Amino acid sequence: MPKTISWERRYQFHLLEVIAHWEGRVTAEHLNRAFGISSRTTSARIFREYRDRAPDNLVYNPQRRGYVPDTSFQPLFSKGILDEYLALLGQHNTLNPSFAGLKDVPTPTELVSTIHRTVSPEVVRLLVQATQDRSRVELLYRSLSNPTGEERIIAPHTLVYAGHRWHARAWCERNRDFRDFVLTRIASGVELIGNALEQAAPELDQDWQQQLTLCLVPNPGLSKEQQELIALDYGMDDRRELRIPVRRALAHYLLQSLNIIWESKDALPHEQPLTIRNRDDIAPYLFGS
Repeated sequence: MPKTISWERRYQFHLLEVIAHWEGRVTAEHLNRAFGISSRTTSARIFREYRDRAPDNLVYNPQRRGYVPDTSFQPLFSKGILDEYLALLGQHNTLNPSFAGLKDVPTPTELVSTIHRTVSPEVVRLLVQATQDRSRVELLYRSLSNPTGEERIIAPHTLVYAGHRWHARAWCERNRDFRDFVLTRIASGVELIGNALEQAAPELDQDWQQQLTLCLVPNPGLSKEQQELIALDYGMDDRRELRIPVRRALAHYLLQSLNIIWESKDALPHEQPLTIRNRDDIAPYLFGS
């Protein structure tokens, strides 16, 4: 077994692990979509080389026509955290096999550590299946108003990473509207219970389908030179504006990711360098409005 692995192969092994861990199955089609590998021989060789290095991780399941994680699965080329799945979902349309020419020479970089919230792979796998199959899901959901949990039946249509947490955008049968369900608050024991109701169709989720535009400007309390610097930091136009289209259901999360405090009258300008010009357009779609 070779001691070194090329950058390209390591990345391919990473994809195999992450997809299998969080979706419950990985196939040659994933390699084709991500890396443009259409040759069955090449795909088979990648799976074989991976299993040579991690023989107890993936097993072929003929019923599912793909490789599934074994009960003894332990990530070798990934960390087993949900953020990695997020990264692949965001990148798979732009992965390029020309990266194979890069040499595995590290560039000095450092990332600020963030909190990795623990999410059950079993929960994610069933929610992924439910979004793909348009299924109803029965689960026990905990909230601040009911921390011990209560049974809910939801029909998720999208998994969302909001910059600090994952949630499922879903139709809630109890409340009869579309809501966000934080994945870390979903207890184990999720169960698929049939097809979603007609009113749970994603196209009926108006706050998801409709967009608004967030207009950001430098805080007018800053000096002219400071405002010019903020405009440069955020790539604003000549009018010192940054216009960001966003789904109405995600507007509050966008403000949180930009560290914009909605009620910030007492904040000093340098503590709140960005402000919202079109507050009246945004206000109806924020939490608690």
